[in-house]
Amino acid sequence: MEYKLSDRELSELCLFISVREITRSFPHYAPSPRTIYRRLEKHGIKQPARARDEFRLRLLKSAPLSLTDKEAKALIDKEIQRLFEELYAAIEKRAEEYRGRFSI
Repeated sequence: MEYKLSDRELSELCLFISVREITRSFPHYAPSPRTIYRRLEKHGIKQPARARDEFRLRLLKSAPLSLTDKEAKALIDKEIQRLFEELYAAIEKRAEEYRGRFSI
């Protein structure tokens, strides 16, 4: 029995990377791109790229006004990378724990 990404994990991942990147980053855990799109749509995410853009825009709007656009974008890119790395590590940890519980 193999670990599979949950709908929540897919919804979070689509804020950082494209559906194709999800399948490449998690080849053993991710369903097909078509299934990912279907599962995301079930939760109101019809256009993952648009959701990703809106997420970046919300982060940009929350950046300190004292920053230039270039500084704000660099700060956002750094924060997005940090959040993605945390999510990636959490998924790998859950997958490892799953394998530990269900390995025969």
